[in-house]
Amino acid sequence: MHKIQEKEFTLEDFSTEHLLDFSWNRLTGIIEQLNYCREKFINYDPEEEKTIHPAIQYKKKDYWWQMIQLLPSSYNQTRNVMLNYEVLANIYKSRKDHKLDEWREFCKWIETLPYSEFITSKKDPVEVTRCKDCKYYVSEEDMKNNEMYKDYNNVLGYDGLCMGTDKWTDETDFCSSGKEK
Repeated sequence: MHKIQEKEFTLEDFSTEHLLDFSWNRLTGIIEQLNYCREKFINYDPEEEKTIHPAIQYKKKDYWWQMIQLLPSSYNQTRNVMLNYEVLANIYKSRKDHKLDEWREFCKWIETLPYSEFITSKKDPVEVTRCKDCKYYVSEEDMKNNEMYKDYNNVLGYDGLCMGTDKWTDETDFCSSGKEK
């Protein structure tokens, strides 16, 4: 919101796909008012304000507040967020059938991500194991198919899977990438 005055407001800045015919005039009027306040904010002149409103002295920030408070919720703003797959899984679970089209569209985008089956739960979760030394997570499938783990067997003979726990079974157990050289 601190850069709200950077560019002129246009109809394309707003979500209008569900707007009824009689609401268009109202929105265009608001856009005109927003642009008026924007111009007054950018070109603020305290001396000019004295001549326009002798009884009322508007400050520069008053025009900024007008833009903030007149701005409809349909104004499209840019936001940058960083999410991991765990957060996306929670969003997907709670928003995939949401009333707002934007959430359903976002969930469709989630489905296009690499390994989205782990987020969307459309595939059974993979059993993974973590080496205590190198901290890599290794799936059961990788243990069977990856050349790096082919010759590795841990002390108990479970091919590094450790009975489904998240750490190796013994202090001497290491995966191939964690073996001492």
